[in-house]
Amino acid sequence: MEIVKIGNVELTREEAERYYSEEKYIVTYGCIYQLFYSTAQRTVYGKGIYKQAGMTKRGRFFAMDAKTVNHLVGFKLVNE
Repeated sequence: MEIVKIGNVELTREEAERYYSEEKYIVTYGCIYQLFYSTAQRTVYGKGIYKQAGMTKRGRFFAMDAKTVNHLVGFKLVNE
């Protein structure tokens, strides 16, 4: 089973591809990651787009849609 690491979050390849296809963002304690697909590497990877402490409990993560991410940060960070 292949593991995809996005920040401190470890996902299976299938989970990462599902979140990417559903246009979800990975929200951790200190960062929000946008998912991208690399055709060269044939895998999903995440890039940090916003940093703020305390968005989740430490050690937890959530996969959120754009509307929920914007609500969480209190302004329009990503396009809905």
